[in-house]
Amino acid sequence: MNGLKMDFLSSDALSTHTSMEKISMIVERVKGGNLVVIEGGLRPEEEAELIETTMREIDIENFMGIDIYTLEKDKKALFGISKKKAVGLTIIGPANIMKDVNKQSNFLSMIANLGDSGASMH
Repeated sequence: MNGLKMDFLSSDALSTHTSMEKISMIVERVKGGNLVVIEGGLRPEEEAELIETTMREIDIENFMGIDIYTLEKDKKALFGISKKKAVGLTIIGPANIMKDVNKQSNFLSMIANLGDSGASMH
């Protein structure tokens, strides 16, 4: 049976880890072929470190890198006027699996390519 494993991590679960622990956990899960869905997101410096770490881990035959997609939501201010964007959730996965992503302001749709991606199947 072919399938895609998705790991859902709450912001509370991540809050007890250091930045490097978060990054290591995410990279290991994604290298295993999993999609990681995070409630909220990473701080900008954590996301930059995640990308940098991933670039060092790239192996053309086994690990092509990652894709990161963030779904934001409006934070409402006084009188219901949009104040700013807040991260609702972040999806991180192997670049060779995450295909055909359709992202709009409040909608994210993705087709995962499992056929010949080389990703682990669960």
